[in-house]
Amino acid sequence: MPAVGASATRRLLLRTHLVFGANTDVGKTVATAGLLRARLLAGGGGAGAARYVKPLQCGGSDEASVRGWCRPAGDGGESPPLRLRTLFRWETAASPHLAARHERAPASDREVLEAIRGELASAEEEEERGSAAVFVETAGGVLSPSSASPENNAEGHARGGEGDGGGPPSWGWSTQADLYRNLSLPAVLVGDGRLGGISCTLAALEALGVRGYNVQGVVVVDDGGGYDNTGALREYAGRRGGRKRQAFERDPEASIVSLPPLPPEPEPLDGWFADVEVEEKLGAFERRLETIWEEKAVQLAG
Repeated sequence: MPAVGASATRRLLLRTHLVFGANTDVGKTVATAGLLRARLLAGGGGAGAARYVKPLQCGGSDEASVRGWCRPAGDGGESPPLRLRTLFRWETAASPHLAARHERAPASDREVLEAIRGELASAEEEEERGSAAVFVETAGGVLSPSSASPENNAEGHARGGEGDGGGPPSWGWSTQADLYRNLSLPAVLVGDGRLGGISCTLAALEALGVRGYNVQGVVVVDDGGGYDNTGALREYAGRRGGRKRQAFERDPEASIVSLPPLPPEPEPLDGWFADVEVEEKLGAFERRLETIWEEKAVQLAG
């Protein structure tokens, strides 16, 4: 984990986690909404205020989905104390680097990070210490592309390139893990519950680890195939070794959780979110994240 500087210390005033996915379509938005619901249900009213930030959105609206899934967590079915923000949006349903090229509207890494820092700073001004939890949902998988990279931010790359008749411009991009690295925020990984998902999830964990992320927990949405990917991940995390362990490896039973399969589309997810097993598991997971955050805050204060 990179050294904690003034910016990271300030972030501890408002608990914030990055939510990564081991791959595309592993249930990252569903898991993020579940964690937000758990926070709202546990806190009630302002004390349970939660915030959702989606830096890069390509096609559709994860923000709208999260709002709908979290609404039942509000008092009397009213809108809960939840703030949602999408920072950069493209209409094209594709990877950010392709959507940005197609629409000739990239957002550089610097622009994305500045927007996130601005959002968190604004949230800190509005919330009292410890009164809100923020979940920042990344796009795609851990190594999926961002929309552009700071190494290619010359004017021609940043706003459309040259040769209007020659097709869309080309510019480089950073991976999701590299893009958010300098925020020095703890992470939650949504693993892959499908066949082959063990390798995919471990690869994602390795990619985050070598970049200095503190992965505090793993959530796996089971696909119903009976593969028990969660059990295998717990066995792997619990093995002894000489290397420094991340937070999720210290108590695999508590920090690596398996959620039941989602209902088949187009069946709504309201019943799934309200399921006792889902609520209990995500509630315990959310409380664990809160405990780790509080311990870190005390450590820095001392």
